[in-house]
Amino acid sequence: MTLQSQASSADKEVGGTLGQRVRAFAGHPLFRGDAQVLHEPNPYRRMLVPDALAESDFDRPPAAGQWSAHRSLAAHRLLGTFYEAETVLLPEQGLAELHDDFDLFYGTELRGLREGSLSELERFAFGCLDDAVDVSGATTREALDAYFQHVVAEAGAGPSPALKAIAEARDRESAADLYLVQLALDGLTEASAMSRNLAGAYGPEQSALFKIFIDEFGYGVYDAKHTTIFAKMLRSRAMATHVHAYWNFYLAGPLATNNYYYYLSRDHAKFFRYAGAVTYAEAIFAPAFVEMVKVFRDIFGDAVDLHYCDEHAHIDAHHGRITKEQVLLALADRHGPRVVPELLRGVAEARLVGGWFEEDTAAQIRWADDLSRHRELAGAAPTSDAPPGRIVLSPESPFGTRGHDDAMVLEIERGEADLIATPTGPAERLTRGDALLIPAGRLYGVKAVSPEAVCRLHTVTPSD
Repeated sequence: MTLQSQASSADKEVGGTLGQRVRAFAGHPLFRGDAQVLHEPNPYRRMLVPDALAESDFDRPPAAGQWSAHRSLAAHRLLGTFYEAETVLLPEQGLAELHDDFDLFYGTELRGLREGSLSELERFAFGCLDDAVDVSGATTREALDAYFQHVVAEAGAGPSPALKAIAEARDRESAADLYLVQLALDGLTEASAMSRNLAGAYGPEQSALFKIFIDEFGYGVYDAKHTTIFAKMLRSRAMATHVHAYWNFYLAGPLATNNYYYYLSRDHAKFFRYAGAVTYAEAIFAPAFVEMVKVFRDIFGDAVDLHYCDEHAHIDAHHGRITKEQVLLALADRHGPRVVPELLRGVAEARLVGGWFEEDTAAQIRWADDLSRHRELAGAAPTSDAPPGRIVLSPESPFGTRGHDDAMVLEIERGEADLIATPTGPAERLTRGDALLIPAGRLYGVKAVSPEAVCRLHTVTPSD
């Protein structure tokens, strides 16, 4: 093939609309999934649900209040995959059986689709932040400090919505595991986004950020690395510890929160925004982990290893002081009023996306903990006269999870299937004629347990 024909082929690969490009990416064999609910220890394969992705409207970006919409979930699954292809992922068991997947994941075909879509997909996923956050008029160090102190105090004043939902759940163990899965999204690759902002030369603030980075990496001691002690916590719950074992159960809010730090650190024009965001995160982590320890000890006693939480409750109090004084305020002092709005915007956006994490996780816990009531609600839900969607499954069908922009009633037309809404909790067995209400934004998967299961999806008509 000539260089000219290669160039023409590359142009063809990345052409078309954003929706066409990301659907081409998701349709790659690496991302079509398999029949297993949990992913095997292969960091290159993850289910992007190409069939459901085909329904997503990539011409209509989600607004700030639509962070749990399916098109937001789909976009953030894609973004997370795009960002991780710019990091080094190697399986613990070695590459002997996975070298072909390694070559595909990092290869030119998928790279061309990623690079031709990434900036536009970021605008789709995070453009809502521009309208949701207003930092006009904030140009002084004093305004920045006052706002920062206000939002940190606010975060520490009330209970975490997600932890509150766990404490109030009937099945508290499954609810706690669902929360651990959301933390695993970052917990097993911790500080990967931060590493992108360590290069260059920008003075003492660079060294302050590096102190935090090397703490996260256990000062070069693998057994002390935060990802290592996070895996110990998962093992104490008899949960899988390989990267993205629980990919199918990551919610849109946690995905958006994790992606947000990659989004900022990919573009160094957003460095000051990143500095504000990471300062807010470090300031609120310590009290959050203190609360998590109390809730998990009440549920599991000493049967769960909470070294990771204790470590963060201790070290993040220190990191919070470092980032506030030696990064956030130091940058404002050194670089003047023009950077203050960006620093403040980072604080405000991190607060907002952190709220998405909490609200989405709490809502999923409450719904998954009360599926029997949603069977009852399905019978009374008014549904559209439009023809329902129809899904035909076998036990060998690829398993994936999705949500919907509108509330739906899932009905079993033929056969038997399990509705799965949590990574470790019991599945909800549905047989012919059974129906269940799925609120907008709730994540679920369906797995056939009979040779064939046929499901119908009815859109719920909003009540007046």
